[in-house]
Amino acid sequence: MSVVRRVDDAMFLWDSGRLEGAFLSALVAVAATSRRTFPDRKAISDKRAFETFLGRRRLFQKIQGVEYRGELHSIQHVFYKWLRCELVHEGGVPIDIEFTPDDGQGGVSVRAGGAPEYILKLSRNWFVELLEAVRTAPADSGLF
Repeated sequence: MSVVRRVDDAMFLWDSGRLEGAFLSALVAVAATSRRTFPDRKAISDKRAFETFLGRRRLFQKIQGVEYRGELHSIQHVFYKWLRCELVHEGGVPIDIEFTPDDGQGGVSVRAGGAPEYILKLSRNWFVELLEAVRTAPADSGLF
């Protein structure tokens, strides 16, 4: 199944230190699983399926909003618009998003950097959370 390959690719890239490629493969796996979760393309767009799928996860529900580029966004919207779409359509992560080292305790973090940087900082453990969302999704039951 292709979603399993995307997860395997993501892990390979991660282990090779290729963070952007790893995140891209993980986000593609999330997109595929979200579409399997919400298969009716007429009823729900790819964007809405992606954001709704992640938004149902407890961790994503805990984060009420993230300030980015002067506006408040859901974290799942940040992952869709500024990571998934930018990596797919522009070939890279925006210069005002940075992946930070993990704290060593297994949690995730997100920080909106104020002046003078104005950089959104996402911990690398978000990668693990994205893959966990795919691996534990009912739509992917029996694949992992």
